[in-house]
Amino acid sequence: MRKFMIAFKHYQHDGKDFYGKLMKTFLRSEFIHCELVFSDGKVGSSNEFTGVNIFPEDLNRNPFYWEFYEIPWYYEAETRKYVARKVGKPYNWGGVLGSMLYPMGLSQDGFCCADLCYVALCKSGVPLPNHDPESVSPNDLRLMIQKLYPRIYDV
Repeated sequence: MRKFMIAFKHYQHDGKDFYGKLMKTFLRSEFIHCELVFSDGKVGSSNEFTGVNIFPEDLNRNPFYWEFYEIPWYYEAETRKYVARKVGKPYNWGGVLGSMLYPMGLSQDGFCCADLCYVALCKSGVPLPNHDPESVSPNDLRLMIQKLYPRIYDV
């Protein structure tokens, strides 16, 4: 049986050294992306190409460059509903740059991966610390999640 999880991607994930290093520099972290993995194998996230979307999970991802944490099943439905309501919103480059340079306020027009995951989990009741969503990087969210839920090594 599949689990409801959150996944965090390491900057060295696919050998795109320039892009990974650039994002690592912007985010000041080795983890540059996060996504919600639903129990049916669909993934909810925001990326620079499609914005907010729910898409099939990449079954070819290298687990060496990803960390997975199980989120209790009872948060999944509300988390998914929130992401589904935001599908089509563009990627929020201001969130990436804002987390690096200065708080810019959450864009009503889009999301970066971390603020989408953070807000979706908070709206579903996951007891995360209160933060400005746009100031939360993938690694910040990873550190919050680590305090609550176990890492999964066999995905």
